[in-house]
Amino acid sequence: MAPLSLVLFDIDGTLLNSGGSGRRAMSQAAGELFGRPDLFDGLSFAGAVDSSIVALALEAAHLPPTPRRVGRLRARYTRRLIRGLKTHKGEACPGVRAAVEAVGLKAEVGLLTGNWREAARVKLATHGLSDLFDGCVGAYGGDAMDRNHLVPVAVHRACRRWGEVSRVIVVGDTPADVRCAQAGAAVLTGIQVISVAVETGFSSPDELRASGPDHQVQDLVSGLSTLLAQL
Repeated sequence: MAPLSLVLFDIDGTLLNSGGSGRRAMSQAAGELFGRPDLFDGLSFAGAVDSSIVALALEAAHLPPTPRRVGRLRARYTRRLIRGLKTHKGEACPGVRAAVEAVGLKAEVGLLTGNWREAARVKLATHGLSDLFDGCVGAYGGDAMDRNHLVPVAVHRACRRWGEVSRVIVVGDTPADVRCAQAGAAVLTGIQVISVAVETGFSSPDELRASGPDHQVQDLVSGLSTLLAQL
């Protein structure tokens, strides 16, 4: 099979904005399980990996992040997220459906997100985007404690399915997404890794620019031609 291109989309701030429902659900879960609704106060979720931010928060509260404790929080968080998105849905970012569909005609599309897999599915379903990523490969917040390790995870899964990947494009809205792409480029031999930063999320244009993306676009409407030109 011929080598292919893989386009990995971040979720929060890139595909959709859930209006802070993720943080609220995490805090609710922590309050119900541990009596600590303040567990995540002062921690930024932008570009974070769920497994890592939960471990950091638990350790700071002198609660060892054992698999059982993290697993309980993860399950409770997912339930609270489903409930919360019914009243605080947020909105999809501009041009998402058209962009993903257009990219899918020229490359394989996937996800690269700090969300746990089940949370990613809940958010996509809430905004009617699940069909765009049915059966896709990707890397999620339960696959690594460091976002910079996620591109190789996604590429490994893609290679197992299709044989070879020649190019990876990481589309995200924070400097952490850009650094993730750069980290992937540093360790993946013979694979071109390109970062595309979109200004629809949690970081300012200047913050994105300072992180050194290969391309920076206002949104997936005006930036679609730039994205397609990489394929």
